[in-house]
Amino acid sequence: MSVVTACQLHLVFCHQLLVEGPNFEMQQLHDTNWFVCNLTTPANFFHAMRRQMALSFRKPLIVMTPKSLLRLPEARSSFDDMIEGSTFQRLIPSTCEEAQNVKKIVFCSGKVYYELVKERSQKHLKGEIAITRIEQLTPFPFDLVKQEIQRFPNARLCWAQEEHKNAGAWSYVEPRLRTVCRKLSKPKKIEYAGRFSSAAAATGNKQMHLMELSQLHDAAMDISPQPEGAY
Repeated sequence: MSVVTACQLHLVFCHQLLVEGPNFEMQQLHDTNWFVCNLTTPANFFHAMRRQMALSFRKPLIVMTPKSLLRLPEARSSFDDMIEGSTFQRLIPSTCEEAQNVKKIVFCSGKVYYELVKERSQKHLKGEIAITRIEQLTPFPFDLVKQEIQRFPNARLCWAQEEHKNAGAWSYVEPRLRTVCRKLSKPKKIEYAGRFSSAAAATGNKQMHLMELSQLHDAAMDISPQPEGAY
């Protein structure tokens, strides 16, 4: 016999890739029977909690976020982002204004966004690379991703994550990005910027950790010409 139970459950998992090694603050990001969010702003965290209680239906909410964002000056929100008229953002669009000049859209989720913005600024690529945050991974925001891809008609697509390839959201997000492209009749290769697959949660070696991070940044910021195509 099936039992229908309304669930207001909130789970907050500390999630980031640390140099220390396995068993340190690493969760699996994707599932389909609950909300899974990897949030980047205090306002969106507030709205996610508020929405969880205000919805007319009940579904568990999983929030993936590192403790380091508590101390990051860039990760802040004004009260205007939390008062009446504001709402939860499933996707936070890029702030790039000259869409025709954008050569690459980098989709990401969570803390890695701030690292990518810093790297883009250092390489003076703000007008050529758009960085878009997917705040809610599950259910996937197909409609908003579609709008973002349509904003930048000449841009390549990339997914960036700090986790290893077999641990982050890549295997979940990549086919969904391809689905959006098919719906737009614009098949594109979805590039990957991140660490290689690994059986361990982290290297356990600071030098190796920083080298992997540098490779991630280089791949995300790469706008050199590449052949078009889809997987």
